[in-house]
Amino acid sequence: MTYRVKVLSTMFLLLVLGAYIAYRLAANPEWQQFHTGRFWQTLAQVRVSYVLLAALMIFASYFFRSLRWRTFLLPMKKGRLDNIFASTLIGFTAVALMGRPGEFVRPYLIARKEKLGLSSQLAAWTLERIFDALAMCVLLGAGLLLLSPGSDFLANGSQAMVRLRVGGIFLGVVSVLVAMLLVLLRSNAKVTIALLLRCAWMLPERHRERLEKMLMNFSGGLASIESVSGFLAAAGYSLLVWAPVVLTYWSVTRAFGWPMTRLDLGAVLLLLAITVVGSLLLIPGVGGGTQVATVVALTELFGIPLEVATSVAIVLWLLTYMIVLVPGLPLAAREGLTWQRLRSMTETAT
Repeated sequence: MTYRVKVLSTMFLLLVLGAYIAYRLAANPEWQQFHTGRFWQTLAQVRVSYVLLAALMIFASYFFRSLRWRTFLLPMKKGRLDNIFASTLIGFTAVALMGRPGEFVRPYLIARKEKLGLSSQLAAWTLERIFDALAMCVLLGAGLLLLSPGSDFLANGSQAMVRLRVGGIFLGVVSVLVAMLLVLLRSNAKVTIALLLRCAWMLPERHRERLEKMLMNFSGGLASIESVSGFLAAAGYSLLVWAPVVLTYWSVTRAFGWPMTRLDLGAVLLLLAITVVGSLLLIPGVGGGTQVATVVALTELFGIPLEVATSVAIVLWLLTYMIVLVPGLPLAAREGLTWQRLRSMTETAT
């Protein structure tokens, strides 16, 4: 299957899913009573100072994400922070424009700039996802813990709370299992790779050889979690990555005033966890799952009016996914990257 066919198939499925969601929302009585005037009035009354603070926090998160990636590189070389930070901004720009396939642009750029193997940077990207998943488990647990037992939020969404707890446990178990697999791959690469190759016995010989080479390079990129100090450094930077994002969500709730100011820290953490899960369905240039997850969480779980929830969802989407285009596009142009080259990077990495 060619890259173009994959993209078109994915876009078709996303459009079908989007049409289904739109149909269900249109049939919802609450959406039928949507007041456009109140929606625009809510946006017009947003406190700009809080929005600017939220934007600053998002770029702080990108910076700490770059520092964490440099930690992943330390066993191989001392990477240049400016290269990693620029690649991070360009990479998230690719995600905003291309959806999830754009995730591969960042490791591709870092591998090229730092003269490292792509497999090692894909290993770093995998580590990043694992630490982000563990951070989400921590945030979800903290949100459930900090949310007052007598809160009316619990009464509004008791079933949703049960699903969140189950989802948090599942995410935590999967993250721990994958982390254990990666530790085994690093500490005892030969045995682990031999076992994985045995599981892939049905592949043709040339593909098995290619898989073995890729796994060997991949294991080399996992050196940063071999030592306790490396693991603790990555975990510490993970907290620094997500702390500004929490402050971004808190700032946006304060920017809109009442009734968003009803959301305490526990509610903000839950909202963040829900929207991150929703972001897994990310339509290029549109968002999709992020906004829907935010609106559903705010209305169904926290009892926020639909017009206010929609306004908040749009502002959060612009801040967390689209504002990176401001520095990202000029940086990509400076690197001589065009849309075709970005797409080629994605195809090469996949």
